[in-house]
Amino acid sequence: MGEVPRKYGTLLPILIAGKVGWIQIRDIQFVAIADSDSENMLEHDVIALEKSDNLGINNHISLVNNVFVFGKEWEELSYAIGDEVGLRPFYMTVYFDHRPPSLRYSFGIGLSYLYLKQENLVLSAPLLELKGLWSAIKYKYFNFDLSVGAFFSGAFKVDSAYNPLDEDHDDTGEMYGINYGVEFKYFPYSTFSIVNGLSFHHGIISGLAPIKISNEENDTIALDRFKGTNYYFGVSYHF
Repeated sequence: MGEVPRKYGTLLPILIAGKVGWIQIRDIQFVAIADSDSENMLEHDVIALEKSDNLGINNHISLVNNVFVFGKEWEELSYAIGDEVGLRPFYMTVYFDHRPPSLRYSFGIGLSYLYLKQENLVLSAPLLELKGLWSAIKYKYFNFDLSVGAFFSGAFKVDSAYNPLDEDHDDTGEMYGINYGVEFKYFPYSTFSIVNGLSFHHGIISGLAPIKISNEENDTIALDRFKGTNYYFGVSYHF
């Protein structure tokens, strides 16, 4: 401003409304400004969202045991053929999923096998399963996810003790459908983690011949729907 400090350096000139004024140095306060917002944030376990993702990392493999409760379609078929109702199938899944810790979404693909042997019916089906998840609650040590998925089997087989043995009878069809539910993950980004959840399955069966339920010639039931509720529990390994 072309002015020098006065009073032995205790006053400094300032410009106010076009006029020169003076201010005492002792009245000036200096405030340090953080050069990033992160210094003003409280540290906690919530993971911040980012816009980038690397598909080559944050991948997991899981072994999942499924406790599947059939819907009324299979229960009615079992009752009609004289089998015990309410049996649980063997249903296991090997699941590969991508879990970026900095994002709220995750997704994966699974290979499953479904098998149930009853007195007069045998059900078997290899399954390809796809799933996407969105974390409604996301912490470092716990995730609560909403899930939606799809499943497909090209060899959905139902064998009846009363089915004819000739080659023209087709006891294998295709099955495809969707599922939705909730999933919980514990220590989701550690080397080992725990997964459990609940999902509801709705599927359509095509190409499967009507299933004979007695020795009578036309005593058959068509199975064209696959529904059920699945509770699952598994262990994941981060690789």
